Amino acid sequence: MSLHSVYWRIHCSAVDDLEIIEAAMSQLSPVKTEITREKSKSYHGAPQIILAMKINNKKAAKQSLQSLGKDVLNQLVSNGLDSHIDDDKIFHVRVSLSSLVNGDILLAEGSEWKSAVKGRFKIESYPGQNPEEVVNQLIDEIILK
Repeated sequence: MSLHSVYWRIHCSAVDDLEIIEAAMSQLSPVKTEITREKSKSYHGAPQIILAMKINNKKAAKQSLQSLGKDVLNQLVSNGLDSHIDDDKIFHVRVSLSSLVNGDILLAEGSEWKSAVKGRFKIESYPGQNPEEVVNQLIDEIILK
């Protein structure tokens, strides 16, 4: 049981300090990973930059999930994993940007939901396997280490 990859991203405004956010995002990768910058516009036309980090290595993707910490993983399980997994076998996680910048990793809640660092973990599951069970077993394996 594993993950194929993980894709982390955040939408930043023109007033955000990109270097600080990039440094914070690097905590989510166990290996040196390039963080790309893409200029775009928000829904209302304001300039924004999307910071993105893609990890394609299975071992590194699992370590990225592990980097969330046991408390966050337990919280995800207690919240119900089914609400975080879509039909494409993607496990979605939102991490609080303000806590990440401070060196802590916490799930985004309430007003932090929109400005969170979004993680998309591609679950390695095959026909006959339930993606929720695969993630649950993976989290159990990480917690029991």
